[in-house]
Amino acid sequence: MNIVIIFYNIGGYHAARLNAAQIACQKKGWQLTAIQLTDNTEERPWGNMEQEIKFSVKTLLPSATTPPSINRTPLSNVAASLIPSCLNALKPDIVAIPGWGFPLSRAALSWSYQQGIPAILMSESKWDDEKRQWWKEKIKSWLYVRKFGAAIVGGKLHQDYLIRLGFPRDRIFFGYDVVDNDYFALGVEVVRQNPTSVRQRQPKIPDKPYFIVLTRLIQRKNVYRLIEAFAAYRQKVGEDAWDLVICGSGAEETNLRTLIINQKLNNYIHLPGFIPYQNITDWYGLANAFIHPALHEQWGLVVNEACAAGLPILSSRTVGACHELVWDGKNGFLFNPENQEEITSKLLDIHQLTSDSRLKMGELSQKIVANYSPKHFATGLLNAIASIREKS
Repeated sequence: MNIVIIFYNIGGYHAARLNAAQIACQKKGWQLTAIQLTDNTEERPWGNMEQEIKFSVKTLLPSATTPPSINRTPLSNVAASLIPSCLNALKPDIVAIPGWGFPLSRAALSWSYQQGIPAILMSESKWDDEKRQWWKEKIKSWLYVRKFGAAIVGGKLHQDYLIRLGFPRDRIFFGYDVVDNDYFALGVEVVRQNPTSVRQRQPKIPDKPYFIVLTRLIQRKNVYRLIEAFAAYRQKVGEDAWDLVICGSGAEETNLRTLIINQKLNNYIHLPGFIPYQNITDWYGLANAFIHPALHEQWGLVVNEACAAGLPILSSRTVGACHELVWDGKNGFLFNPENQEEITSKLLDIHQLTSDSRLKMGELSQKIVANYSPKHFATGLLNAIASIREKS
C-alpha cells in the first residue's frame, strides 16, 4: 500500500500526526508520503520543522525556488495544477485530502475520482461554522463529499455535519484534530521545575501570574472583546489581578495595541508576538490558565496544547474543540464569546479558585486530551483505509 496525505503547510500539529501515521504504516509494510503546498512559513512561522519531520515530504511550491507572488497566494491555482503530476509520480493506492473547499483539495479529489483511487476526507467542518443554505449544501454533497470513500474528523459535531451531507456514519472515523500531547506535558513539567531559568531565557514572560492566549490577531478570534473583558476583570480584582499574555500576530495587532493603551493596560497585557513551536512550552508552563475567545472556530488545536500542558481552560462555546475537551465546571469554563460580561465572569471564576483546584482542573485536562493523541490519528487513518478496502 502506498498512502499519500496532503496538507497546505506542515507545522508541528501535522508533523505529530504524520509521524504517528508513518510508524503505523511501517508496521504494515506500507509507504507513506506527505504532500504540502509550500514550505514557506511566512503565514504561520512554525519555526524549524526539519527536526520534527520523520517521513517523506513532497513540496509543490518550495519557497527557495518559487516567486514571492505565488507564495503570497494561499492554496493557489498554480499549486492545484501541480497536484495531478505529483500524484501520478507517487502512484498512491489511497489519498487523504484536507477538506473540499480549497483549490488544492478539489484538484486532488478530481484526480482520485478520475483515476479510480480512493480518497479519505480529513474534515473539521461543522454545521454552525457559517450560515448554511440547503441548496449549496446539496451541491457540496453531490460535487465533493460523496466522492470520498471514508472520512477522519475531529469530533462528534464534525461527524454530524458529514452525516447531514449524506456521508455514511459507518465510514466516518475520529482522530483528525490531535497534537503531540507528550511534547507539551513533558515540556511544561521541566519548565515548572525551574521557572527562574525559564524567565532568564524568555525575558518577556511576566513575573506575575497570567492568563495565556495563543491565536492569530484577526477579528473572528475576538481578542478585542477579551481585552475589554479583562479590563473589567482588573477593575473588580484590583492589584491582585493576573496579567494577560496574548501570543500571536495578525492584521488586528495595531487596533489591539491602541485599545490596550486607551484602557491603560500597558503594564498588564503582553503581546510577545508569535511563539515558535520549540519555545511554546515555556509560556504554557508558567501560565495559570488558558483562554480561547474565538467567535467561530472549527476546532482550535491550541485547546489540545493547553490541555496537554495541564492548564484549566476558558473557552468560547463556538470553539469546536470545547465540545470534546472542555467539561464545563470540571476542567474549565465555557462562555458566550459575544457577551463581554460573561467572559469577565469566567475570568473571575478561575481567578477565585484555590491553587489546588486549578491544579486538579489541569490534571483533568490532561486526562481528557489523552484520548486525542497522534496515535488516535494513525488509528483513524488505518480504520478509514480498512473500511475502503472492505468495500472495494
